[in-house]
Amino acid sequence: MTDNYTLNTTRSYHTDRLNSLGWELTVCNALHAEGTPIRKILARDGSFGHLLYDHLCGLLPMDNISSIIEIGGGYGFLMKDFLDRDGSLRATMLDISPLLLNKQRETLAGFGVTFEEGEFLESDPAILRGCDLAVLNENLGDFPTLVNVNGNIFESPRETLDPGLKRVVGLFDMYGLEKPGGKVFNLNIGALEAVEKLCVSGVPYIYLGEHSCEAVAPDPLRSFVRIDSTGNPERIPLKGHDEYTIKFSDLQQVAGALNYTSIRGLFVDFIRVPITDRLRFILASGGRYSDEAEMICQFVEDLYKYEYLILIKQ
Repeated sequence: MTDNYTLNTTRSYHTDRLNSLGWELTVCNALHAEGTPIRKILARDGSFGHLLYDHLCGLLPMDNISSIIEIGGGYGFLMKDFLDRDGSLRATMLDISPLLLNKQRETLAGFGVTFEEGEFLESDPAILRGCDLAVLNENLGDFPTLVNVNGNIFESPRETLDPGLKRVVGLFDMYGLEKPGGKVFNLNIGALEAVEKLCVSGVPYIYLGEHSCEAVAPDPLRSFVRIDSTGNPERIPLKGHDEYTIKFSDLQQVAGALNYTSIRGLFVDFIRVPITDRLRFILASGGRYSDEAEMICQFVEDLYKYEYLILIKQ
């Protein structure tokens, strides 16, 4: 069977062309600096990693976690915050980008951290041995995504499919993923394989966070927070590469089949923002009246667009 699907990959961008994350403002990076307009609207002022760590303390036995790996650690801000909270953690940073690994070394200087350069999907599973918690924050969209896959592949004889499509059909069959009913669809195949690898390795606790294609704003805010979730991973055009939003229900399905329970929520669960009259005005106006308002509007919308998934081994 011949299809016009493509594989979106960011590998060459991150290994050869990435020179800054300054233009790609992640939620984590947006909360790094103190005293910013964004930090001032929070219910509790804090950096991303501190707020996330404190949230995890209410959900996981963080006092029993002694070893942590972060896969794709950006500038290292999240891990620095975790180590600020618990300096006894044995930490490993695994990243495909040599530039970002060097940034992480700078950020985490003075902490006992191990740094590994490599692609997670190709890495030796032994790197996960003895790891209590794995963290992948705001980078699942960088993993390979199959784009424009014909939904009719599920009705076609397996022998007519190329190896890539056979892998797709195999994942759907193995994990009982919801089929698209003949529609053309995109598949976060790299993110699915990453979750599969983590769960098969038996990591006790896994945290995943990324821009979701399934997120929905709560009813009281739907007229203010602009979210158009299609349920199909959507292209995000960025400098030098494309990323795709994540279908978290597929990741849950894979993890559940591999004996993990899950806790799923929105970033706003742990990055709380009081909806004041000023903020309602900013959101209603789309942040058009100033650079600060535009920045705040984008940030608050992201808190409802980004989901997290915590996986717990049974």
